[in-house]
Amino acid sequence: MEAEAVEMLETEEGEAAAPEEHRLLRRALSWLPGVLLLAGLVAVVNHAGEGQRFAEMLEQARPAWLLVGALLQAATYVCAAAVWHRPLHKGRARCTVRSLVPVAVARLFVDQVVPTAGFGGRLLVVRALRRRGVHVGLAVAAILVDLLTLYAAFAVSVVASLAIVATLSDLNRLVLVLAGLFAIFALAIPSTVLWFSRGGERTPPAWLHRLPRADELLREVSRAPRRLVRNPRVLLQAGGLQLVIFLLDGATLWAMLRAVGYEASPLGMFASFIFAQVAATVFLVPGGLGTFEASSVAMLALFKVPVEAALTATLLLRGLTYWLPMAPGYWLSHREIKKRVPKVPAQAA
Repeated sequence: MEAEAVEMLETEEGEAAAPEEHRLLRRALSWLPGVLLLAGLVAVVNHAGEGQRFAEMLEQARPAWLLVGALLQAATYVCAAAVWHRPLHKGRARCTVRSLVPVAVARLFVDQVVPTAGFGGRLLVVRALRRRGVHVGLAVAAILVDLLTLYAAFAVSVVASLAIVATLSDLNRLVLVLAGLFAIFALAIPSTVLWFSRGGERTPPAWLHRLPRADELLREVSRAPRRLVRNPRVLLQAGGLQLVIFLLDGATLWAMLRAVGYEASPLGMFASFIFAQVAATVFLVPGGLGTFEASSVAMLALFKVPVEAALTATLLLRGLTYWLPMAPGYWLSHREIKKRVPKVPAQAA
């Protein structure tokens, strides 16, 4: 599925592709570090004598709490669609939140299987919106508002999580390193996007060439109507929805701990999720595979969660956020890319 998703994104609009064997090798190598790290994490748990307890927890997970987690995750897709809907509604596009939920699932699939720091998924959103009759400038404005408010909400969440860890546990080296790496991302990516949004001929910084799909997205940024991208009301509404998504994800981790029969501080679970997500973001492994799990277990240990409960809850969370959406995400992304783009009249920025 991952190979087809990448091929669909790379070959649309006549983009030149590298030799097939080189693409396959590059994709396989991008997954290898995460797979090895995840396998090593499970091996460490087994070596510590907790393997049997870990298996028992997975087998005895409480279905009611798993359902709660699934509902919380479903709500994240609605919120993601609502983020795009804010600038689209302001720009008078005829899209409903409900019609955009499938796009949110498709975007998640692309972001998970292709390590593009979110650029590949946002290009898919632009194309999906164009196929719904949205003018390209307005579509770009929607994903630009999404990108900017995401990092703003992420930054607020990281600062809040630092305060939580300092209050309830200890600011160890892992937390500080992750916070420092995130600060680089949080400053570099949004500021670069804003710089390109001013228009004119601009050459992307050299470091952006390391992020697949980044150049293509930035070429589209200058088309976004500034009145939407810099509208305070739109940004505040979208930023609030992004914060809700982070809260829902943290609540899902808390629910997964409850599913395995362990109670912990909801604030601690939120902080654990945020720093695990930071690790998944700054290390460009597809879907944060391995990096998210290892960081989540390490963070949960700071809040005195036993390693077998931490690993079980983390894997259950990843089942809901990573593996379960794979099949529908693949189908929906394939459907969005195969649809034809209707002709849309020019629209003033």
